[in-house]
Amino acid sequence: MTTEERFWAKVDKRGDCWLWTGARRNGGYGAFVYSRDGEVVQGRAHRFSYELHVGPIPAGMFVMHKCDVPRCVRPDHLTVGTCKDNVHDMIQKGRRVPGGTYSRSGYQRGGLHHGAKLSERTVRAIRSDRDSGLSFSALAAKYGVAISTAWRIVARKAWSHVD
Repeated sequence: MTTEERFWAKVDKRGDCWLWTGARRNGGYGAFVYSRDGEVVQGRAHRFSYELHVGPIPAGMFVMHKCDVPRCVRPDHLTVGTCKDNVHDMIQKGRRVPGGTYSRSGYQRGGLHHGAKLSERTVRAIRSDRDSGLSFSALAAKYGVAISTAWRIVARKAWSHVD
């Protein structure tokens, strides 16, 4: 079976978007492993589709979805752009939450983020203890965080959404 045949075997063309039915990576993007010039590429299905139909992706460019469906590999739903274009597209389509981080279920911030080590209650306590005169090193020791983390919380560079 050719690489193209393997690719198309994992695409459902029944709807407006052509959906990738194979394995997926972070954010729901299709994962497609293939060989190019003797090298194994662990790529994304939509990027492979773009290269297959349009041509090489210029270095440093992103392949963006006009349809906003990460699983879509339909070539006329794909376009290339810079990182700035990609971020602008995300903002224009309302997918960005200031200070948020992306997960498969959407944007999560603070204690909802899968990697959060603190809770909003603890963040408030750190700020309150600082207002009471505790040093950043004392805050770090008390709450088990780095001094820089304690400073970033108090300065509202981190956890800025917490009052």
